[in-house]
Amino acid sequence: MDSMPRHSASAKIGARTTPSAKPWAGAANFRLDNHIFYLFGQIFGHRNLVLNRELRQFGIDYPRWRVLAFLNERPDCSMLELANGTAVDRTTLAYTVRKMVEEGLVRRAQRASDRRSVALGLTSRGGLMLKRILPTVLNINDQCLSGFREPEVSTLLAQLRRVIDNIKA
Repeated sequence: MDSMPRHSASAKIGARTTPSAKPWAGAANFRLDNHIFYLFGQIFGHRNLVLNRELRQFGIDYPRWRVLAFLNERPDCSMLELANGTAVDRTTLAYTVRKMVEEGLVRRAQRASDRRSVALGLTSRGGLMLKRILPTVLNINDQCLSGFREPEVSTLLAQLRRVIDNIKA
């Protein structure tokens, strides 16, 4: 297995580097199967195909599941908080939330303190939907991590959180 290059934790995402500064930057040497974000895309793409297929029986899809899960942990959040927490652009998210409000899964209320901001939360129907679909989601997650020992999963989670922190820096 090719060793992964070490990266400086202080490097800014989007900072310009010269091609000679990174030996793997040349197109001839570039391999998608060694590119971490290509692999993330493969993971998400394949998992979401399976997840959407399984969630269809509940009349829900991955974008709705993501909103339900986030609002369960962060009730009364703003649209901006939801967008940041789910890493979805606000335009796409606004459409999903609007549909979920129409479906009776999410409630939207103006904040008394700031009429320009809304508070989002799960309705009782949304909470029940989350309880119904959670075993399906967790089963798929378990399948994805099949063969990993608990310490490996803990290490992977810690490393992924570091990647997220690096991107947000």
